[in-house]
Amino acid sequence: MAPQFPSTGKGAAQAVAAAAVGLALCGIPAGAGGDTSASRPVPPAATPAFGPALRLGNADRNPSTPFLRPGPDGRLYAVWTEDNTDRPAYLKREGYSPGTSLLRAAVLAWSADGGKTWSPSKRVNSAVEAIQGEESGPRIAFGADNKMYAVWSVTDSAGGNILRGNVRFTMADGAGGFTPARTLNEVKGAARFPVVEVASDGTVLVAWVDRRIDNPKPRQLYLMRLGADGKPLTKNYPVGEGMCDCCRIGMAFANGGRTVYMVNRKVSPEQIRNHELRKSSDGGATFGPPVEISDDRWKVPFCPDSGPTIVRDGRGFLHVAWFTLGRSPEKEAGVYYAVSKDGGQSFAPRQLIDSNSIGAALLHPTLALGKDGTLYFAWDNLDGSSKAQIFVRALAPDGKSWSPVQQVSRAKENAWRPVLAVSEKDLDVAWTEVDGEESWVVLRRASLVE
Repeated sequence: MAPQFPSTGKGAAQAVAAAAVGLALCGIPAGAGGDTSASRPVPPAATPAFGPALRLGNADRNPSTPFLRPGPDGRLYAVWTEDNTDRPAYLKREGYSPGTSLLRAAVLAWSADGGKTWSPSKRVNSAVEAIQGEESGPRIAFGADNKMYAVWSVTDSAGGNILRGNVRFTMADGAGGFTPARTLNEVKGAARFPVVEVASDGTVLVAWVDRRIDNPKPRQLYLMRLGADGKPLTKNYPVGEGMCDCCRIGMAFANGGRTVYMVNRKVSPEQIRNHELRKSSDGGATFGPPVEISDDRWKVPFCPDSGPTIVRDGRGFLHVAWFTLGRSPEKEAGVYYAVSKDGGQSFAPRQLIDSNSIGAALLHPTLALGKDGTLYFAWDNLDGSSKAQIFVRALAPDGKSWSPVQQVSRAKENAWRPVLAVSEKDLDVAWTEVDGEESWVVLRRASLVE
C-alpha cells in the first residue's frame, strides 16, 4: 500500500514529504521529466481565467475530498466529507499518514449561479460512520428526472481496518432528503472506491474495487445494477481482476448507457502498474477483454493511490488521464493523457500533461469535457517550495493545441486531489487544502464565454 495523504489537515506537510521519501526508499529517485509531445509548437488553447477562491463546508469540521457534478436542472452540485464533531478522534494508521477522522459525514450543497453562492449544506448519510476520503470519497450521479444517487465507502467496523471497507448507497427521497443508506457489497469488509453512473433508461450502475477474493489474482472489479427506484436488478458480480489495491476506477457511457467503458490501474505478477480499459456492449452485463492504455512499465511494490479518469466526447473519442513514474522516474514521472478514436480498441501514444520535475510525489489528475469538445485537466504537483498545489491545463478539440500550465491554488501548506465540472458557461475546479491540523474545500470558477 502506498503512503497516503490524510483526509484532514493533520500532519499534511509531513505526509507530502514522506510520500517523496517513501518513493525514494523503493528505489525511485526524485526529479522528473517525460514525453514532450504535449509541447508542440501549435497555437495554444484558451487559458481559463479563474475568479477568486471560495471555501465550502463547515470550517470547524475540516471539510475534505470534494466531488463536483452539474445536475440536469442546471445547478452545480458538490459533495464532500466533514467531521461529525468539532474535535474528532483519529483512526491510527501505519506508515506515513497520521490518520483520518474516525467519524466522517458526507454533506451536499448546490449552486444556481455557477458557483458564486451556495445553498446550506445538507447531510447525505443517515448513520454515524467512518466515511473514507481521498481516492474513495463520495460520488453522486443524476437520472434524467434530476433524481440524485450517492455512493461512498466506509471503513469496516471490524477493528477499523482502512483496507477493509463497505460501499454505501442512498438516493433522494423526493422530500428534500435522502433514503437511509444501505450497504451494496454482499461480502462485508470487501469493497471500496465506488463510482456511480445512471443510464438514459434510469438504470443505476455502481462499480467498485473488491477484495473478497485475493487468490489467484487479487482485487476484483465488481458491478451492481439497480433500478431508478434504487431496488437491485442484479446481485454483485465480477467483471475484471488483478486490480491495483487503492486506486480509483473510472466509468463512461455511450448509447445512453448501452455501452459502458471502465478504466482502472492493474497490477501484474511482476508488480508493473499500467492502466487498462474494459468495454461492455450490453449495459454492463458482460465485458470484453481489457485493452492496455499505455505500456508505462512502472514497477513498484505498493499501490500509488492514484487511479485513471475517463470521458467520452461527441465524436465517440475516449480520453483518459493518469499518473505514472514510468520506466525511468527521473525522465518520465508526471501526468499523462491518451485518446482512443476507435471505441477503445486501441490508444494513441501518450502525451505528457505535466512532469513531476520538483520531486517524486504522487500526483492525482482528473479531466472534464467542455461542450465545444475542449478537454480540461487538473492535477496536484509540487511547486518551487515543495508545497502541493493545484494546476490546470486545456486541450483544444483538435487534440494538438494545448494551453499553458497554470497554477490555480496558493495554499500556505498543501492542496491536492482536484475535481472538475464543466457547464455550458463555466469551468469549476475544487480541491482539499490544509494548514496545520485544519482542512477545507476550495472552489474556483472560470467563465467559458466571452
